[in-house]
Amino acid sequence: AAAVALAAFAQNAAAASGGYGSSAAMPTIYSKNFWYTVAPSVVGSPPSTATITTVYYNYSYPYPRPAGFQVYLCDNTGTYCADVTSYGSGGVTFAGTGVKANTPVKFYSRVAGTGTMSPLAGGPVNVTVNYDY
Repeated sequence: AAAVALAAFAQNAAAASGGYGSSAAMPTIYSKNFWYTVAPSVVGSPPSTATITTVYYNYSYPYPRPAGFQVYLCDNTGTYCADVTSYGSGGVTFAGTGVKANTPVKFYSRVAGTGTMSPLAGGPVNVTVNYDY
């Protein structure tokens, strides 16, 4: 049993990590109840076995923001998402989700509700994606 535990420890100790930084522009929101997306590019060549552990981000939209404003940070498929509406910068844990590091993360933004609205121009978005393999 000790040999098995030692082998597992050695395997975990050999795990490696990496990361990359990327940027894009948040989309302009023209209409209510429509999701607008942007996916900052993957930089470099993360190994195909690498999975995202944490995404640090900052995005920008002007104030005041209309009622119903929403922003989500998601995996490339939109399966795993975190509501980052109230936090223009921060970190989202992806550990344990199995999200591949060689696929981009996506920001989804919209204004929910009824009535008309003026276009809401997006500013820059920056991400730092950390991963293990």
